[in-house]
Amino acid sequence: MAAIESKTNVSDLNLGEIDERVTKLPKSAREIFQLLQTNGALKPREIGLYTSLSHRTIRYGLKILVDAGQIKRVPDLHDLRTHFYAIN
Repeated sequence: MAAIESKTNVSDLNLGEIDERVTKLPKSAREIFQLLQTNGALKPREIGLYTSLSHRTIRYGLKILVDAGQIKRVPDLHDLRTHFYAIN
């Protein structure tokens, strides 16, 4: 967990500086995109540690971003049951 604590917390981010590609998406998707843009690839559980979003909202935001082609789903080779999400 030490690696997670050293990264930027979502409350410290300026959501007004979000990439124009995601400005029309729901707020939760924009928040997740900004977090991935700042911190690199994260798992949904790690996204939950940075945000106050519910697990369901995180899954929904990730699905919207993947469907829009803004992020990609990358398997975790140490645990194939989980995935990382990263900016394309």
